Amino acid sequence: MINKFGNIRLQGKSLGKLTYVNRDKVGAKGDIDVAVLNYNESLSTVRVTPQAGFDFAKKFGTELKLINAVLTGGEARSNQRAGTRVVTRIGTLLEMSENGQDEVPEVEFDALFITGKDKTPFGRIRSADAFNRNDLMLFSVEANYQTDNRGNAVVDRDTNETTITNYQFNFIQESKSGQTDTDDSFVRILVDPIESERLQVGLKPGMKLVPQGLKFAFVGNDTTDWTVYADTLVPLDEKTTKQTPTAQVKSDDKEVKK
Repeated sequence: MINKFGNIRLQGKSLGKLTYVNRDKVGAKGDIDVAVLNYNESLSTVRVTPQAGFDFAKKFGTELKLINAVLTGGEARSNQRAGTRVVTRIGTLLEMSENGQDEVPEVEFDALFITGKDKTPFGRIRSADAFNRNDLMLFSVEANYQTDNRGNAVVDRDTNETTITNYQFNFIQESKSGQTDTDDSFVRILVDPIESERLQVGLKPGMKLVPQGLKFAFVGNDTTDWTVYADTLVPLDEKTTKQTPTAQVKSDDKEVKK
């Protein structure tokens, strides 16, 4: 399976101010208790599956903090027998007066989780839970074309050519190459057309490329769990101190706006 990552850690405080709304029930059978929260002082809500023993009898507007949170695939109620796969948020919810903080250092939350067709930034995540940036060996590059609602390729009226939305850079993880069980060894990263065409000059199979400016979106279909985007890719042997995880977090912080 492509981009099968399992659990990815989410930085709770990157969601902004969290205030309690009420309890709700989710899951394919509607039997999972979750806390409904307003976030970032907006009318938007997020559902979080809290720790065992969480007190759901809290007053509306109680400010909470989310720690040790993860994003993972779950099932929502659906008319389909198998349900619909959605992203699920699980973590520890505490009142602001209670002690507790993320076990993962802030600097390790080096990527963005994005939602919707407009790729809205939702919060910061830890890319190392998905793959090691320095472990990716390139084996192919393919163009993805814009399609209409019937699945047909869109043709530009001026150039009479199909429109490329992005290129997918297909990698295998070096640390998993040669293993018998390679179900989760493939990583696909999408890059915009202009940057992709610049990058492709001189690329060869087996080159190790390090993605910069990573963004993750949950898909949850039969082919892949996650779509991964990158601003660019840098050859491993050309990395500099300016492209360390610490620098990347600082440069991406400006993107988390709600």
